[in-house]
Amino acid sequence: MKKVAFLLFIVLLAGGVVALYKYINFTKNYSSSNAVFVKSDSLTFLSFKLNGKVKNIYVKEGDNVKKGELLIELDTTELNITKNEIIKNIDALKNKINASIIQRDKLLNDIKINLSLLENEKNALDKNIKANKFMIESMEYQLSKLQNDYNKFKKLFLHKKISKEEYDKVKVAYFSLKSQIKAKKSELESLELNRNSLELKTKLIKNSFKEVKRLEELIKAQKNSLKSLNEKLSLINQKIKDSFLYAPFTGKIAKKFVNKDEVIGAGRRVLSIVNLKDLYVLDLLEETKLKGIKKGCEAIIHIDALNKDFKGYVEKILPVSASTFALIPRDISSGEFTKLAQRFYVRIRFKEIPHNVLVGMSGEVIIKKCANE
Repeated sequence: MKKVAFLLFIVLLAGGVVALYKYINFTKNYSSSNAVFVKSDSLTFLSFKLNGKVKNIYVKEGDNVKKGELLIELDTTELNITKNEIIKNIDALKNKINASIIQRDKLLNDIKINLSLLENEKNALDKNIKANKFMIESMEYQLSKLQNDYNKFKKLFLHKKISKEEYDKVKVAYFSLKSQIKAKKSELESLELNRNSLELKTKLIKNSFKEVKRLEELIKAQKNSLKSLNEKLSLINQKIKDSFLYAPFTGKIAKKFVNKDEVIGAGRRVLSIVNLKDLYVLDLLEETKLKGIKKGCEAIIHIDALNKDFKGYVEKILPVSASTFALIPRDISSGEFTKLAQRFYVRIRFKEIPHNVLVGMSGEVIIKKCANE
């Protein structure tokens, strides 16, 4: 009996030694953890940028969707009414601007034509005035000569040294030229009056430039109003565009947060979508187990829900401990301190994306140490 008990003791001792050896060898070459959760960087919560009433929801939870597929839309009835009103106002304002431009251009063209015609008339009058002045000067010079002859012939006639016919001939020539000069001077005065009249007309026409300026200011104001309306139209179009929510990537609808005909606020979550091809495992590994672990180390991922193992590798070790992000950090200012092993986030990627693995599943991970000690 004692011999059997001794043999049993020896067997148990040998088994314990083997188990201890395996444990020591395992801890030397591997790090394990059961604080493991399946995550995805592409788990995205979708929301609208504006308030509104849900008109249609085109997907259900668990549906597969493609990038760019319409998922949900808001009621845009009021936005479309406002848009149509703005478009009508824009069209009406464009017609007013075109009418103002036509009126301005016509007035400006009429002013240029009238000024050109008046300028031609003034040039013609200036030539006539110049010619008349030259003729009057010439005739006055002739008149001064005739006047000497007339005075001379008058004395000779009074002294009966010349005939009456000779005297009358000089007399008629003198007074005739004098009358002609008077007529030319009257004509010159008339020309100068016409010239002054043209100057007055020119000033009146130039005053029309004030109306052109007023029209230009009106057109400028109308164009500013048109710009404002176009900005409003652009804003309405953007709001209408933002009333339709499309899938940002190919994936699966994870959750629906709203229902049809529900009035929602801007920024409220309406759907969540996840890309199941972008899965990774987040392992909260104790700092004492980080030795020998680096990027690229191989890992075995066990998913509890599926009871399956998958191959993976270490993608990165985040540089800050998990406790750093705690909502209520530890207070050690009083001097009381209990040393605890900190946990660090280790991201592990699947070598091949597995089927049926879902975000949030838990499991265990064994990482083969590959760093030089």
